[in-house]
Amino acid sequence: MSRVRSDGRLRAAGVVGTAGGVGWALLSAATLAADRGVSPLGYGFLDALTPVAFALSAVGVAGYRVRSASEWHVVANAGFAAVFAGLVGAFVGSAAYVGLGRLDGWTVSVWAYLLGVVGAPVWGVGLLRDGTPPRSGAALLAATPAGVAASFGLAALVGDETLVSVGTAVWFGGALAALCGWVWRRSGEEATSGQ
Repeated sequence: MSRVRSDGRLRAAGVVGTAGGVGWALLSAATLAADRGVSPLGYGFLDALTPVAFALSAVGVAGYRVRSASEWHVVANAGFAAVFAGLVGAFVGSAAYVGLGRLDGWTVSVWAYLLGVVGAPVWGVGLLRDGTPPRSGAALLAATPAGVAASFGLAALVGDETLVSVGTAVWFGGALAALCGWVWRRSGEEATSGQ
């Protein structure tokens, strides 16, 4: 496989992953809006987009691994494994829930997503420790507990526990979008400089 083709695939993975991270954050906000009756989008449509966001994020995270894993050590690899397994499990569970109407698929999706959220700070700390770019994405991942705590604080202040899941999704999706956006930009820069 040529280097140009490889860079093109990595760039595509970066675009897809960025869309997945941003999509997951927006999807959570849209679900909150639907809860309030201020969204024209119904739950069925939003539920159908959930596995898509997880799948796109998983592809992007895999692309980030291909692009930067040579710089990783044990902590970053362990965190990545938890995040990737969480995204894939959340995709499978949400697809079973949406596509087959299986309520246990929703349960699998929630637990798998929690695995990803728990793995995020481990991955972020490992990336920061290894000096792996982008620092912004690694820092967001490492600070996931702060994002979750802020979500709990906001939920307590407003008196609405649904803000915990929305805040966490926005934080986590933003961190994934930052990593995948770096792959997208970096692969594009290399493709143009190599011509």
